[in-house]
Amino acid sequence: MAKKLQKFLILLDNESLLYFPGSFLSGRVFVELDDHTQVSGSNREIVLPPGVQTFPFKLGLPLGLPSTFLGKHGWVQYYCKVALKESSGVVHKNQQVFIVMNPIDLNLEPSLLMQPFHCEIEDTLGLTCFTSGTVTCRVRLDRGGYVPGESISIFANIENSSKVTIRKTKAVLTETIQYTAKNKLVQAETRELASLQKGEISGCSTDQWKNELLYIPPLPPTNLRGCHLIRVQYDVYFFIYPKGPEKEIKLQLPIMMATYPIRNTDGTLQRKKGTHYPTVLPVFRPWLSTNTLK
Repeated sequence: MAKKLQKFLILLDNESLLYFPGSFLSGRVFVELDDHTQVSGSNREIVLPPGVQTFPFKLGLPLGLPSTFLGKHGWVQYYCKVALKESSGVVHKNQQVFIVMNPIDLNLEPSLLMQPFHCEIEDTLGLTCFTSGTVTCRVRLDRGGYVPGESISIFANIENSSKVTIRKTKAVLTETIQYTAKNKLVQAETRELASLQKGEISGCSTDQWKNELLYIPPLPPTNLRGCHLIRVQYDVYFFIYPKGPEKEIKLQLPIMMATYPIRNTDGTLQRKKGTHYPTVLPVFRPWLSTNTLK
């Protein structure tokens, strides 16, 4: 059989290999033989003639499938598999990977995600009575849900009531991936995707961020709802870096990263300054090979 079987392939109709939950996976199995070959069919033996044979198929994909995901410590992947069994019992197998994208539409998510998102912190700086004092920081995002290509509007008010100079302030968009097994967290990694920063704030002074735009780069569609082993989370972290040995002050603002942007009632996009929607979204995460965020 090994010499008779020249080609044994799965050819999907959709050359992009991209499918949505609830759609159909269709294509054909391509078999090329050099000679008559007896194989096992549905409860009977059949003989395939030499030459090219094709067998069409159509399979429905269930609703609610998690999106394809390729991570450093785990993945979600989909395959279409085919087997050809000789009468002698020898089985030949092949498979074709395909991509599932389960989109998140902001228009179908809770309206709360479209409201401004606030976070506030107060901390004490200084090691002596001379330098001690408080730093108060209030951060606001224009909303809690975004899609790649949009910009996050950041507003912040930093009141440095201490005599310690603040070296800089920084906003960072991060992606955190958590891997679990047997209900236990086994791996976690956080990476910086984009950042903005402003300079020094002297002691007993204030500074503000007024509608500073943090651009969201093209990201693979990530909807792992239904997958309890891998969790992907996006956050905006706001850092305050004092001079000297003081530890940085950090605020965390979780956000949702969706696939389809919010629209007006007439169906038009709610475009704003700093929006540059990409024509296509990447499937893979090239930054997975980079160092994690410290």
